[in-house]
Amino acid sequence: MSDTEETARKPQILAVDDTQVMLKTISLALGDDYDVFTLSDPMMVEKYLRQMKPALILLDYKMPGLNGFDLVPIIRKIEGHKDTPIIFLTSMGTNDNILTAASLGACDFIVKPFKAEILREKVAKHIAQ
Repeated sequence: MSDTEETARKPQILAVDDTQVMLKTISLALGDDYDVFTLSDPMMVEKYLRQMKPALILLDYKMPGLNGFDLVPIIRKIEGHKDTPIIFLTSMGTNDNILTAASLGACDFIVKPFKAEILREKVAKHIAQ
């Protein structure tokens, strides 16, 4: 199997975070099993999702312009993304934020800093569903 064929068979994940270091960390943690696309500008999410259909979206909460909570209703209105699993990945792990994420329809919440194994387990669990 060529590298191109192998890449085409991996589920796609979109990671949205305004920190390049975090995007690199996510890519390194998931890159063996998934085709990871990263966006550091939350304003580009809608444009990206109109062209691509990732199996799962990882969202930071606190970003300039649009925070992760603002993005969820935008994502849900885009055709084909009403049920795309969304996991929040944020340092803002307050009970209020966890409850808000759940009420918006996020399937999970991971508090930064996180262990790569936890990220891989949760992503695999929600993609399998």
